[in-house]
Amino acid sequence: MDLQKINWKLFVTDPSPASPDIFFRVFNTWIPNSPEVFIDVADYSHVQDGPLTALIGYDEDYWLDAADRRLGLLYNRRTPMDGTNADKLSATLQSVLRAAKRLEDDAAFKGKLKFRTDELLFIVNDRALAPNTRETFEAVRPDIERAVGHLFGNSPKLDHLADPRRRFSVKITG
Repeated sequence: MDLQKINWKLFVTDPSPASPDIFFRVFNTWIPNSPEVFIDVADYSHVQDGPLTALIGYDEDYWLDAADRRLGLLYNRRTPMDGTNADKLSATLQSVLRAAKRLEDDAAFKGKLKFRTDELLFIVNDRALAPNTRETFEAVRPDIERAVGHLFGNSPKLDHLADPRRRFSVKITG
């Protein structure tokens, strides 16, 4: 299985500083000041239990996301990547971690925005390639463990969220 369309979600510790309006303003500053090619920022705050603010890029998107009533930073890899699955998972995870650090350091949040370091969510946004089954989980598990090993040590807890209505999703805690 050649994983593509990789998503990661980092959860905020406290939702109060994570205003969609502030994210909108901050994401707009990323368009001219990033090595990535970002195209637009969109306001989805009218959507219930889903994305609130989107930074749309050529290769990747970042979202302030409230899916499942849990606020966080959602990373979406749009374009295909070369390499092993473990390489792609590590590279995309590093991208979302860098973005989270950039957000935490942004003066607009006045030092109050923080992301959890003990939990994250991994999603494959392709139901045809990665159906939400036990077989997919067993195939991808070693690559996830390798990718998150530097964050959670050698024994991260992986919980496959096996609801067939969801995209393939794994909650990772440590």
